[in-house]
Amino acid sequence: MASCCRWYLVVGLGLGTAATGLIFLLAWRDIFDILVAEEKSLLPGSALYKEWRRPTIRPRWEFYAYNWSNAEAFLSVPQKVSSASFEELGPYTYDEYTEVVDVKFHQANGTLSYRKRTFFRQSDVTVPVEITSVNFVALLASHLARTMHYSVQRELSLLLHSYGQGVTVSRPVGQLLFTGQREPMLEQMRKLLCTGKNVSVPCPDERLAYFRTFNVSRRPSEMYSMDVGVQDRASYGIVRSWGSLASPAGHAQFQPCDGFADLTGDLFPSRIDRLKPITIVLPELCRRLTLEFDREQLVDGIVGYRYTVRMVRPFNGEMTEPTGMNSCPDVSIRLGRYGILNSNECNGLPVFEADPNSDQPADDKRQLYFILEPTTGTVLESYIGLTYHTVLRPNEHIALFQNVPELRIPLFRFVRHIQLSEMKSAKLKQLLHLLDVGHQVALGGCISGLTIVLLTVLYACWWSRKPSKNRNDEYSIIGMQLSNGERDTPFVK
Repeated sequence: MASCCRWYLVVGLGLGTAATGLIFLLAWRDIFDILVAEEKSLLPGSALYKEWRRPTIRPRWEFYAYNWSNAEAFLSVPQKVSSASFEELGPYTYDEYTEVVDVKFHQANGTLSYRKRTFFRQSDVTVPVEITSVNFVALLASHLARTMHYSVQRELSLLLHSYGQGVTVSRPVGQLLFTGQREPMLEQMRKLLCTGKNVSVPCPDERLAYFRTFNVSRRPSEMYSMDVGVQDRASYGIVRSWGSLASPAGHAQFQPCDGFADLTGDLFPSRIDRLKPITIVLPELCRRLTLEFDREQLVDGIVGYRYTVRMVRPFNGEMTEPTGMNSCPDVSIRLGRYGILNSNECNGLPVFEADPNSDQPADDKRQLYFILEPTTGTVLESYIGLTYHTVLRPNEHIALFQNVPELRIPLFRFVRHIQLSEMKSAKLKQLLHLLDVGHQVALGGCISGLTIVLLTVLYACWWSRKPSKNRNDEYSIIGMQLSNGERDTPFVK
């Protein structure tokens, strides 16, 4: 009896161990997701919140500018010059610095409202180089006035002549890309173009550059609102912009004409499904990118999903698509005036994104891509490279551009590259190792429990059938009482 109890106890212990391991194995995914959510928490005071406000991982930018080497000959005697010649100069390397200001946490809907400031610092010392390119100030004046009244165009023509503007300019590369140059005629252009009748016409800034640095003014962006995933983890990292609206207050529900509501390429939700494409918006570049899964790739020993950019399109290009956004008012969705690139299609300015690989050297044609760690949604590496150009067109009402040929002019291209730092990569490896250890422990518990049960049953069966060594030699002594027929017979000595 005692032996049977021992078998039952051992079998019960094994079944309990196996059941505990199975429960832990099934629940470990949810437990790990909770740990990841804690690591990715953007609530004020968390470690990631501090990193998000003052990033220590800074994207590296490489800029290339195109020098119009035969501009004078081509414009003066175009019939004798077969084609315009452009020489790519660079790279000019800069680090991007971003800081988040005016942050408020809204507990009711689990969002952070904030503004961004972005500026650049040159990371290498290069010899100042002058670039000959199209005079973008004059080109902008002709472009903005092309649909205006004849009198306005003639006034702009006289304005260009009085300020001695030409079709081309030669400037240091730093001025063309970042700092710009104060043009006296810009103020006159503002007075002429920025009137009540021309609400949809963007007014030029006090300085005009292909890339607008905020090293002096540190002008912040508009107000953003980001979901931190408190109520829905799938919405983690989605940023909303209300475009030209000063405040989203009073809007019970977000509408497409208000701006955008998408990921911005900095933060992604966990548990990424590689079968679903990802759409991100780069508001500073006036671009919407569609990411599609390409393949798995190792980055510093971490397996990531490599997403390549299959489609690049202007953000407000969707306003003309048959999705209802073509009914948006003119003042809606003005992106880029507060961002890095202040001369783009979102502002109606004649700077257009070209085929990402068309103007790059053959040995530098790389796809635009993001590499994401699928379990945590961490960006392991990203590479964005875009090429921009403008179009020189004749304008019969602007004397400066009456006889110019129509020509596509490459302006610049850039490469923005960012990779997870070694310290953060090591921390991510530890977190992913914890996931593997949890699975192994749970699986080990199941196997151990089932092994205990199996061994116990086998041993019990074996013991019950095992013959005993002394089983044939055992005797039973049965007590007997001799009877004499109930007669008392005395014993005689």
